[in-house]
Amino acid sequence: MFRFFILVLHLGCIAPLWADDAFPPPFTAHYTVYAKGVTVGEGTRRLYRQADGRYVFEAKSNTVGVAALFRDDVIEEKSIFDLINNNARPLEYIYSQQGSKKQKFIHIIFDWEKHTAQNIAPEKPWDIHIEDGVVDMMLYQIILMQELQAGKRDLQYAIVDKGEVKTYIPKYLGDDIIDTGLGELNALKYERLSENGKRKTTIWSAPKLHYLPVRVEHEERGDTFSLVLESVEGL
Repeated sequence: MFRFFILVLHLGCIAPLWADDAFPPPFTAHYTVYAKGVTVGEGTRRLYRQADGRYVFEAKSNTVGVAALFRDDVIEEKSIFDLINNNARPLEYIYSQQGSKKQKFIHIIFDWEKHTAQNIAPEKPWDIHIEDGVVDMMLYQIILMQELQAGKRDLQYAIVDKGEVKTYIPKYLGDDIIDTGLGELNALKYERLSENGKRKTTIWSAPKLHYLPVRVEHEERGDTFSLVLESVEGL
């Protein structure tokens, strides 16, 4: 379950590089993870453009406080992508988890000439066919912000996950007011259920911050974890 929050967790570009106003500008956001009212983790998400013209959305997180005594995890996640006619197209996805309990590494290469996605990590390699529009676990979070900013409310994403393409369909539940490290923020509320119905994820995205997720709740097996925005630069 902790990995979920890394997926959810997990500047300097001039305006002409971001031609579409709906596409998020470069930003850095800081979050805190809570379980039963206790801080168990913290993380940072960052969107920027490299010198080679490619875009990067990356997240880094770690356990803190009492939780660190049981799971001293450091998790890094990164999506490298192109922006073609304001459409984000993944090139690489990298996931690394290191800590006292578990080691995990994923490295997916997207080949758009062959329309394949290949995990080249030696632990569990795989190679699958993909269609146009397929994205990775990190990149869809940026596209969600872009589509909400453009006025879209019915959302659906085809995502490469564990060697297959899965369909994510967040359901719009209405507007809400959320308490964050920046104070109270108006937000759009979305909910997504897992295919077996055993996991529920609720996301609140704030219009004031280019629809950045400002709170996320994940429910599974009777446990609830909350991810809350503390601060942000660039939005």
